[in-house]
Amino acid sequence: MVDKVCDAELIFSLRKSKVRQIVLEYLVSIYPKKTYASEIARETGFGVNNVYGALNGVSNRYKKENSLVNLSLVKQERKNNISIYYATNLGCKTCRLLIR
Repeated sequence: MVDKVCDAELIFSLRKSKVRQIVLEYLVSIYPKKTYASEIARETGFGVNNVYGALNGVSNRYKKENSLVNLSLVKQERKNNISIYYATNLGCKTCRLLIR
């Protein structure tokens, strides 16, 4: 399990952004399947730019250091110049802590 300081930082980052939280919850719900940002956007009702920001961080609204990929809650794989995403074990554990 992740130490309590790290747990607190992860949960704080998720609670700061409803988009990050819902994107992670969606990826955990389909775990271990992988998916595209556009599918995540379609399934969550958020715009692709917001989903991409939550996953990777863009500009000041979604800082890279708080992104799901940077926090190791989501893994990104690139195939043929296309990114696919899936929840990590840490992402699943953190999501369970958040939902409690």
